[in-house]
Amino acid sequence: MKRTLLYGIMGFLLITFTHIYSQPVVKRAVGFRVTQPLRKMRLIPPGSVKRSFKEVPNHFRSRNNNGNIQQQTLGVQNSNGTLDASKVTGSWDGVGNLFGGWPPDTDGDVGINHYFQMINLSFQIWDKQGNSLYGPADNSTLWDGFNGDWTGTNDGDPVVLYDQDADRWLASQFSFPHGSDTPPFYELIAISKTSDPTGEWYQYAFEFDDHFPDYPKLGVWPDGYYMSTNGFDGNSFASAGATVFERDKMLQGDSTARMVYFEVAALPNGGEAGGMLPSDWDGVIKPPAGSPNYFTYFQDDSDNNVPADRLRLWEFHVDWSNPNNSTFTLVNTLNTQAFDSNVNGIKQPDTRTKLDNLSDRLMFRLQYRNFGTYQAMVTNHTVNVSGHAAVRWYEFRNTGSGWSIYQQGTFSPDADNRWMGSIALDGYGNIGLEYCVSSKTTYPSIRYTGRFNDDPLGTMTIIEGTIVAGGGSQQGISRWGDYSAIDVDPNDDATFWATNEYMPTTSYSDWHTRIGAFSIGVDLNLKVFLQGNYSGTTGEMSTTLNTQGYLPIKQPYNVSPWNHNGGELVSDLDASPADGTPDFYQNNPDIVDWILVELRTGTDASTKVAERAGFVKKDGTVVGPDGSSPLRFGVKEGNYYIVVKHRNHIPIMSSAAVSFTNAGVNSYDFTTGSDKYYGTDGAIQIGN
Repeated sequence: MKRTLLYGIMGFLLITFTHIYSQPVVKRAVGFRVTQPLRKMRLIPPGSVKRSFKEVPNHFRSRNNNGNIQQQTLGVQNSNGTLDASKVTGSWDGVGNLFGGWPPDTDGDVGINHYFQMINLSFQIWDKQGNSLYGPADNSTLWDGFNGDWTGTNDGDPVVLYDQDADRWLASQFSFPHGSDTPPFYELIAISKTSDPTGEWYQYAFEFDDHFPDYPKLGVWPDGYYMSTNGFDGNSFASAGATVFERDKMLQGDSTARMVYFEVAALPNGGEAGGMLPSDWDGVIKPPAGSPNYFTYFQDDSDNNVPADRLRLWEFHVDWSNPNNSTFTLVNTLNTQAFDSNVNGIKQPDTRTKLDNLSDRLMFRLQYRNFGTYQAMVTNHTVNVSGHAAVRWYEFRNTGSGWSIYQQGTFSPDADNRWMGSIALDGYGNIGLEYCVSSKTTYPSIRYTGRFNDDPLGTMTIIEGTIVAGGGSQQGISRWGDYSAIDVDPNDDATFWATNEYMPTTSYSDWHTRIGAFSIGVDLNLKVFLQGNYSGTTGEMSTTLNTQGYLPIKQPYNVSPWNHNGGELVSDLDASPADGTPDFYQNNPDIVDWILVELRTGTDASTKVAERAGFVKKDGTVVGPDGSSPLRFGVKEGNYYIVVKHRNHIPIMSSAAVSFTNAGVNSYDFTTGSDKYYGTDGAIQIGN
């Protein structure tokens, strides 16, 4: 008989606890190693590592109901958006059920050149066109040859993150070599040595000896990699955990990297905490100097001692010079619109099996961005709307006087269940939201929606789109998802990359995962010549800056007078051959230089609404930082002036506002004549 493996999270029941630590626990990594390049390592086939005791019961949080009548969920958006302003730009199947268990714990992230997906208990790496570069492989491959108590384990709950600031990758999963009831337990973390996830890695192991650290969720922050956990003693919830790992040392491959851990139940108000998420920093602008990492969770007023539906915000201040001075403190309570988080399973067609909804916790991630004039965070969870599941989402903002709920909404445009969501802000402040959909008439599928930054608050205005439609139901097993992920492409800061679970056919165990990219905004194909680089003989521009190795890996317009805050960059890998010039430029010999393009509005084009750095090629074609895609701007369709700036040339602007649509790719060519540019100072005639 085929063995059933239930890879799951345990729920959390607030009870008495032992091993109380009211002060931070500080430990050095108990294991460290540098690997050879992953592409040269032994690939361990998925499912090779057998863990017979990982038949974890399907426990979730037991609700301590206080007898109050559950409030109806308010702030419900019960109609679809009306803006046809998005498009799916890529979609392919991720890793499937290669280990014969449930659920997938679907996670992934996007970097400059790669998409990296990591699930229970396998991973795979692709380029952004969906071409597989490595895998699928057993997750234990990342820690192969890493000897210690954890050797031979592959225990799941993986998280993979792209550290945009460092241009590195983090991959992690827990290890419980003696079973989930017997310490010590470990969090295994691998940090890529370069921006190439198929290259070398630094392997780390950190030990936990009080409670089993279930459902780990990680976030990137300038002073550390932060992690939340749900601590269990056996099948009983004991305490939430808050941990930070020493990011600076881990990026350097320093074996003395430390962790600082708080057993949250030992702290004032900590006994109520569970299902927390740490903030995960995206974008170029760092949090203000000295900012703590933020942790949050929600509370339903139907639970004991909870006076109102609310979110609780904690701050984690780490002091690496004296880690014992670190603090983890409840600092704010944000009352929300009323919600009901009790959801009675997710229905499917043609089966009585209901899927798990995990409505007792926030869904990964708590994404953070600093927009300069304000800081923002977004997150989501599942709620009950008239008997079906819906996605409740929040955007918090801090304009300098503390965090508050800037907007919140509940997306439920029809009677289908929507759950297992993930939400993110792009560089324009637009929101992308992805989730699963299912009902008696809809097979488990993956969809998305979104909104522009200036749309009416609390509303997803983008027409719901489909990443992949399901074709069957999961029979006999309720375990589903556990989490999913949506992230923003660092190349354009305007493309959302999502990964989640769906069912292609009705079966017992043939769940699939999907990776999908979608954009909200407009695309531009542009053509312009630079006078100083142009040759009338060839009709093309010189690529000397490129061939001589003078082009920077990061866009050069982040200084005065341009002051562009974009994070556009290319990989610094210099491997074939290692000659001081990044491989990207050698593989794109037609690139001339970085260029800055603005979209403007107003009667005199005085209002800048968007800008993006990209490359101009020798034939005048302007492309995005990947060297091939059109420039992408996270704005609505409309009429915009196009302004082109270069560090050694006078700016040029289109002769009139250009009509942009969200469908397809918009085009404009400055090279066809003087009627294409405004005035007489920005350009000269170079041909007939």
